[in-house]
Amino acid sequence: MQTKYQFNPEMYKTVGKNIRFYRQAKNMSIAELSQYAEIKKDFLQKFEMADSDLPISIYDLYKISVILDTSIDKFFK
Repeated sequence: MQTKYQFNPEMYKTVGKNIRFYRQAKNMSIAELSQYAEIKKDFLQKFEMADSDLPISIYDLYKISVILDTSIDKFFK
């Protein structure tokens, strides 16, 4: 079945790069963000580097957006 919707297959990579951008803009280390968000540092490092399609939960994205004081939708742009 063909769908009329188009999905970005690079979405996880886009989100990872944007999290890194906003984290650096706040002068926050990965260690600090992982501690505050209660996400493993190794996972967050790999996710930010966007070298794989690691999935992340919407709740974790929410926590990161609160910590970085930015709207969650900015991660997807």
